[in-house]
Amino acid sequence: MAASPISSGASFVFPTSAVESSTSASGSSNVGSEEIDPNTCKNISEIIINIRGGDHMAAASQWHMAQREIDAMVQEIHSKAGTQHALVWSYKLRLLAFADEITKLQLSPDKLFVVLRLLKVLNPDFFLVSQCHPEEFSMEKYDDTLQKLRMAVYHMLHELKILIQTRASRCVPPGGRVHEVTRYVMNYIRLLLHHKIMLGLIHANDGGNKDDKRIDSLDHIVQDLMMCLESMLHKASEAYEPQGLQCFFLMNNLHFAVKQVEGSELISLFGTSWVQVHREFIEQYMNAYVELSWGPAISCLSARTGMLGCCFSQPSSTVRFSLQFDSTYYNQECWKVEDPQLRENVRRAVCDKVILAYQAHLDKYMKAKRKHELYTPELLKAQLMKLFEGRTE
Repeated sequence: MAASPISSGASFVFPTSAVESSTSASGSSNVGSEEIDPNTCKNISEIIINIRGGDHMAAASQWHMAQREIDAMVQEIHSKAGTQHALVWSYKLRLLAFADEITKLQLSPDKLFVVLRLLKVLNPDFFLVSQCHPEEFSMEKYDDTLQKLRMAVYHMLHELKILIQTRASRCVPPGGRVHEVTRYVMNYIRLLLHHKIMLGLIHANDGGNKDDKRIDSLDHIVQDLMMCLESMLHKASEAYEPQGLQCFFLMNNLHFAVKQVEGSELISLFGTSWVQVHREFIEQYMNAYVELSWGPAISCLSARTGMLGCCFSQPSSTVRFSLQFDSTYYNQECWKVEDPQLRENVRRAVCDKVILAYQAHLDKYMKAKRKHELYTPELLKAQLMKLFEGRTE
């Protein structure tokens, strides 16, 4: 998995105390069997050595290669299962040793998928514990390692929810764009779906834990993550001024989430009703944005009786409108809607609101003065249809 904007923003800290170097998952010298191709599990072996030596930061730097090497070792186990029993057993013990060592680390949420992969390959059916010899394998140690992996899953998911919430206090993207955490969480949920079976097994076999530390079903995990995400987005939106930009930001981010679900494998987790409800939210935020952002310009078109006296002339309603329109327009030139269809919809919503009001005002008050107007409806539309491209300053 790519570097996490969450974990990179909130640097996870490894324990500083050294780990006893004598412990291993197997308690056997077979873990270091020379039969193993060192290139197949080079980084995993180095991670084990670094953790045992207390150099946890060095272990973390090699983590990105662990998933690939786990898959390579599993492939070796499958291909040589019927012919090279000693080699297969050495690979299995190396995986078990790796699993046992990493549970001693404080794992960040983006390490979850390696842990789930380990749980999959270390399950009793694949590991064939019934064929193990007591003198070279401790069943108690094996069960303990699997339980520690399951608890690591719980802690990583719990940590993810905390990190999502704390991200609200950090800087928000310019121009009401899609937040990096929105992208991260939706991708995270997609990866969780790929591990649905394993998460289901963990949930089904998690009766030994206290109620407050049980692994939820995937449906509940996703529900919790989305609740955290939406709560974070609402808190993050408060950092924006003006208020219209808050609605614009929420519209953008909810639309991104809905697009990730709609027409994809994620629909099986979220359901069509979730999509429908959130599409209604998007529409509400769009309408609120239009009203809050462009309402002040439209209000300038209302007839206003002056109190300045005969010595002072007031600007006409069209002049006031033009000044307010220009101010609003230029403030929003850096705002961005990434999705082309949503961008078109927002532009048209603004045009419908602004141009219809302006056209009605011209028809009512300006029939004899059209040549003096600052804007034509056509010019307004041409300008508005250029918005939301996120132009830089």
